[in-house]
Amino acid sequence: MHYPRILSLFILLFFGVNLQAQNAPKKFIKKYDDMAIEKMRRYGIPASIILGVSIEESNSGQSPICKNLHNFFGIKGKNTSSLKTMGFKSNYKEYPSDSASFEHFCQVLKKKSFYKKLKGTIDYKQWLSKMNIASYSTSKQKWIDHITATIEKYKLYKFDKAKAETVVVNN
Repeated sequence: MHYPRILSLFILLFFGVNLQAQNAPKKFIKKYDDMAIEKMRRYGIPASIILGVSIEESNSGQSPICKNLHNFFGIKGKNTSSLKTMGFKSNYKEYPSDSASFEHFCQVLKKKSFYKKLKGTIDYKQWLSKMNIASYSTSKQKWIDHITATIEKYKLYKFDKAKAETVVVNN
């Protein structure tokens, strides 16, 4: 048996998969940053929140729910194709497009009581705190910690500051 060759292949495979996993969020951000900024301008919700939550909830667009149902935010609701596309009936909402998922997320936040007070505020920590109080996630502090780490690791707050002066549109 050629153990050194097998070990070398294993190491290459491991690092290749690991590198791909590390690149997924960066590719995701590049693909969806304009959409997040557009939603920020329209709704006054920080792009860092939109991107951070979508990265975490969709595993950077790689989760089966995201791939099959265009659900980037873990929002529950009706769907018609999960049994056929995923092999099981899912409780997650299906969207016709990526854009529809991002739009609905902003609509969900717009209906929350804290929205009017925070609209146009680019402090993502305030948004996460209020979303937590409003029970956006059942994981509570763990969820906040994950979203915060994602925002900080990928410097998603730069999208908030770069466009802050043009954020709020009457809605």
